[in-house]
Amino acid sequence: MVKIIGKDGIEKNFDSKNLESSLKDVGLSERVAQEIVERVEKRVEDSWTTEKLRQETDMELRRLQEEIDKAYSSYKRSVPMGEHLVGEHRLFGENDFLPSEQPRHETKTEFRNVEE
Repeated sequence: MVKIIGKDGIEKNFDSKNLESSLKDVGLSERVAQEIVERVEKRVEDSWTTEKLRQETDMELRRLQEEIDKAYSSYKRSVPMGEHLVGEHRLFGENDFLPSEQPRHETKTEFRNVEE
């Protein structure tokens, strides 16, 4: 099992459920949170700090948003004029967290260690 080093220097087992819960707590939908967790799980390494985990999670959020923006741009180019839906169509749902709408310099994600 992968160990994460907390701010207090204590090693704890990496638990993807804790990461998913933290992402949902800051407003991501379950679907988006699960996608980010899957991406981070593939990359997480033993002895990452909680700060490194946060940085990698933020990076995956940005990557996902870029992929969605590219797909949407491609979609808009492929639909002939007059066939567009009224309003903007996005792959994220109306209530999903949209990183592009968050000020980049103010975006901050914190992960809390939860004792069982």
